[in-house]
Amino acid sequence: MTLASLDQQDTLAKTLLSSCREGQLSICCAESLTGGLLADAFVRVPGASDVFLGSVNTYAVRTKTRILGVDANFLEANGPVNAYTAEQMALGALRVFGCDGIALSTTGVAGPGPDGDISAGTFYVACALSDGRVMSEKHYCADAAREEVRRCAVSSALRLGSAQFMVQ
Repeated sequence: MTLASLDQQDTLAKTLLSSCREGQLSICCAESLTGGLLADAFVRVPGASDVFLGSVNTYAVRTKTRILGVDANFLEANGPVNAYTAEQMALGALRVFGCDGIALSTTGVAGPGPDGDISAGTFYVACALSDGRVMSEKHYCADAAREEVRRCAVSSALRLGSAQFMVQ
């Protein structure tokens, strides 16, 4: 990830935090492949604590069930890298944090190799709103290094969250 890309992340995070602040909404996260990088994007912005509640890092599959309430049978049958898991993670974050606004989540395969039949660079981001709406996106960063995939997931989650304020 280049310094310019990090600057773009900072801008996206700052814009999303400002939108939440203006709407008097809070924001939280549930992370897997990003391992705290999404939270880091928010806390790099001074004053983030006004609206950013925190992030749950559920890297291990079992923690997605235990902490966020993702269906264990679904995870056993389908694995953690899919739209449903990303959406359930975001909904779980809303519940865990008592969030009255927006929750973002990330799940995927950072690499360097595949996870079963899922290629490295494949990830899902999701956004859940306290009004019940939930949406997710699938992304693929071909031939990207592990850290680049993780940073790409952060930017994608921030863009998905920011887009929710443009449609309201």
